[in-house]
Amino acid sequence: MHKKVILVTGASRGIGREIAKTLAKEGNRVIANYNQSEEKAIQLQNELKEFGDEIDIFKCDVSKREEVKKMIDFVIKKYGKIDVLVNNAGIDQVKLFTDITDDDWNTMMQNNLYSVFCCTRGGDKIYAF
Repeated sequence: MHKKVILVTGASRGIGREIAKTLAKEGNRVIANYNQSEEKAIQLQNELKEFGDEIDIFKCDVSKREEVKKMIDFVIKKYGKIDVLVNNAGIDQVKLFTDITDDDWNTMMQNNLYSVFCCTRGGDKIYAF
């Protein structure tokens, strides 16, 4: 079976974690991106190693182009390609819409929209995923 190289953003918790687990258990090479939840990312990596699955974790704020570039470069250097990109990372504000500040809004847009653009472009290069 041909192992695909799959980068999953926001993979340390929630939906991203389950996506990463499923893809790794299917025999793919998974790179699980996290930003703040390092402990959970390490737990995920250790859990999947028990099944013999290959998984890397990479700390990166996907709303920052330079960090994304380092993450993409790491994957390309190690595996030579990225077959699949799962743009899962995202944040929300747990407050009334009328209480969301301009800074709150801008942070959400950076994490939820710009990160998709940035990761898909590969930081400062355009890769054909």
